[in-house]
Amino acid sequence: PNSTGGRGCTAYDVVVNSGFFRTLQADPLYLEFFLTVAMEGLSEKYGVDLELTGWRVLRNRKFLGSISAQNIRARPRPHIQELPG
Repeated sequence: PNSTGGRGCTAYDVVVNSGFFRTLQADPLYLEFFLTVAMEGLSEKYGVDLELTGWRVLRNRKFLGSISAQNIRARPRPHIQELPG
């Protein structure tokens, strides 16, 4: 049963590195913390109120619907240089 009472709802996909996700799955408390932070970020970014409970991690499927290619923004790394003296 869903909490929408049969009404439609909006779903947000969160893309997570698979290695990091395995780390999350190994610690339920860490997973819950991560998902809470992710939902708070979505709430702030899109100006929506999200329930922070009742979330689900899909089992036996990675996503619902279709998934599009994702681009990862690379931040420039600081250049470390050893100076004489």
